[in-house]
Amino acid sequence: MSLGSVVRAEPPVRVLLVDDDPETAANTVSALDECDSLDVTAVADPTAALDAHAESPFDCIVTEFEFDGTAGLDTLLRVRESPNPPPVILYTRLDSEDVVAEAFAAGVSDVVDKRPADAQTAVLAHRVSNAVVAARQSTELGELHAWLRLIADQSLVGLYVIRDGRVEFVNEYLSNLLGYDTDEVVGRPITDFVVEEDRAIVDESLRNRSHGSVESMSYTVRVRNYDGELTALEITGQRTTVDGEPVVVGTAMDVTARLESERLLRRSERLTRQIISSLPDMVFISEPTELDVVYINDQFEDAWGRDVSPLYDDPSSFLDLIHVDDRDQLRRAVDEMFADIRDGSVDDQYEFEFRFVPEGSGTIRWATARAVPLLDENGDVTNILGVISDLTERISHERELAQQNARLDAFARVLSHDIRGPLAVAQGRLELARELDDDSHLDHVERAHRRITDVVEDVLSLARDEHSVLDASTVSLADSAATAWDMCSSNAGDVRCEIGELPVVDADESRTTRLFENLFRNALQHARNDRADATDRGDDSELVIRVGALPSRRGFFVEDNGPGIPSSIRDRVFDSGFSTKGGDGTGLGLDIVRQIVDSHGWIIRVADGAAGARFEVLFDPVGEAGATV
Repeated sequence: MSLGSVVRAEPPVRVLLVDDDPETAANTVSALDECDSLDVTAVADPTAALDAHAESPFDCIVTEFEFDGTAGLDTLLRVRESPNPPPVILYTRLDSEDVVAEAFAAGVSDVVDKRPADAQTAVLAHRVSNAVVAARQSTELGELHAWLRLIADQSLVGLYVIRDGRVEFVNEYLSNLLGYDTDEVVGRPITDFVVEEDRAIVDESLRNRSHGSVESMSYTVRVRNYDGELTALEITGQRTTVDGEPVVVGTAMDVTARLESERLLRRSERLTRQIISSLPDMVFISEPTELDVVYINDQFEDAWGRDVSPLYDDPSSFLDLIHVDDRDQLRRAVDEMFADIRDGSVDDQYEFEFRFVPEGSGTIRWATARAVPLLDENGDVTNILGVISDLTERISHERELAQQNARLDAFARVLSHDIRGPLAVAQGRLELARELDDDSHLDHVERAHRRITDVVEDVLSLARDEHSVLDASTVSLADSAATAWDMCSSNAGDVRCEIGELPVVDADESRTTRLFENLFRNALQHARNDRADATDRGDDSELVIRVGALPSRRGFFVEDNGPGIPSSIRDRVFDSGFSTKGGDGTGLGLDIVRQIVDSHGWIIRVADGAAGARFEVLFDPVGEAGATV
């Protein structure tokens, strides 16, 4: 009799034989012992069998159906109540099919007929091995199933199985996400839980994988739970076959928070870029250990005249536009900053000021760069945030303001200087009017006050625009010179002023009068003092100031017969503050003269006089050599 392929359990297999016929039991034990993999123990009744199994569990129990005319199978089958119960094989003479039916109904694993005994013991050995293998496999599968169930229920992602579009399995994580008990989810179409707008995605995915066109797929859908709340799930699915039918197994992960974070991050990045793009300053972000630009806004192109794209490939190329005098210093400063970062001694902020020349432009501009190391939660530098500001307009404004303040200060000194003469006239005439009770002197006081007013208005107009000519009209230079001498003559003593024929020009009358006043005062201050020294030495010649026209009426001159101006200082006499009198002089008179001459478009120079100082004012300086501006 061929038994076919015999499946053997791994030894040893402990077998408990329960039979109340000693001879039959002995023969059976002897036959089974011939199998190397079986270790057989025999007992005479079911109660003894239960005790023996309780003391040391067996892998299989082989039992007779009746014991002393009493059926004992029900008692033996109580071993099924123990953990991992062994298989029970009924080994008896099969006189009735009812016995077989009753045995299988009671839960035995197999039934073997004792007749004829010699042949059937081999069958019994085969059936024992098979039953033990099956029992062990069932136990292992049960344990594996328990582990899988535990893993599935404890998983931090949703697990599912879908067959024909319906849910066949979900773990506890996924059913909790959906807000249902597991048995309320199983058996329902998966699209019942998906929002209507996303159902087409699920249907298409299942259809492709059911037909085998796509083995696996990943996508995101929104599901609505029992309470109507939306949850975004990232779904992965793999097509496989179970019992010959296609199913989809996969995972589902709640990505609602992640998607919201990504949305907020994208929004934040978009807003940040919009803010940075709208800033007037140039903004860049660099890697932390070297100048490696990862972002720069478009203001660089507007201010520097160069496209930003090359800076990503060669960030140091911006140094080409730095002023040559500042280039090396800026490079060293940047290298020192990155050296600090590598050494772990980073400052809160680094600041560099430099000049640059935009590409295609010859204009020098000023800029300041502030570099701020960005730190993570551990205090490590992650990036460098740089802001470059164009300071040109601010510096120009500051310089202009400084120049304006200096000019206002100078004009204040000019004002103080030029009103001294008229003020002295007014004070002197007023004293005479009081002492002599002569009102005629008040006319001179009135003229002096008018002159002070003219000087104040003139200085204010120059303060607004140094080069402007206000109230230009036809002016008789002879009349202006006479008025000026009237303001100066009260302190002139025995000085004589000779005013010759002068041209009539288009000019500002008040300023031309001031021009003569300052030239006269310069002569009185320098020439008269030197003349006094000459008188002490016995020289009684009179100091004379002469005003006359140049040849061809191209200008006029003012000269005196004093000591003159040394050639070594002629180039400096018109500088503001320059004086040969030390603390007794302000050095403003001739500077005022130069300003008034410049404002009219004329030119003044120091010329060689017959005896003393000679100043020549030319209306048309073209072709004149040696003119001093």
